[in-house]
Order: sequence, then C-alpha cells, then structure tokens
Amino acid sequence: MKFKERYIFNFNSDLHPNTVLWRYTDEAEYQANNHKTYKPKVSDLVIMNQELPKQLKIDIRHELLSSILQDEAELPQKRL
Repeated sequence: MKFKERYIFNFNSDLHPNTVLWRYTDEAEYQANNHKTYKPKVSDLVIMNQELPKQLKIDIRHELLSSILQDEAELPQKRL
C-alpha cells in the first residue's frame, strides 16, 4: 500500500500550550497548488493532534485560518 505524501505544518496556538500539527485537506492542497487565487476556508484545515477535544480543534482551526489569511495579506504584491 502506498501512502500519499502530505505536508504537515506546525502552529503555536494561543488556545493550547503545545505545538499543534495541521495539514490541508487533499482537495484544498490541490487547489492551493494549482490556482494562484486560492484562499483557504476553515473546512480546508485538518488538526492532526488526535488528543484534543473536538470543540478545541474547531477553535484552533479558526485561529489558524485567521493567522494564515493575515500572513497572506502582509505579503508584498507582485509587480506586473
């Protein structure tokens, strides 16, 4: 059996003392890699820390999305 290679990222949440591991869904990863204007949604983020309660995962996903979008907004615009 061959496993799909995935990128897994770290996130330091204000809601949880330990580092949170996360990744994009397969669909979101494809969109991000193939469309320049892709913007992620909360449902595109997967929290890998299985021990966390469901509601905390949801809250962290919202915090993470906010961080991603804020970082994206701070990137310099490409010149044409």
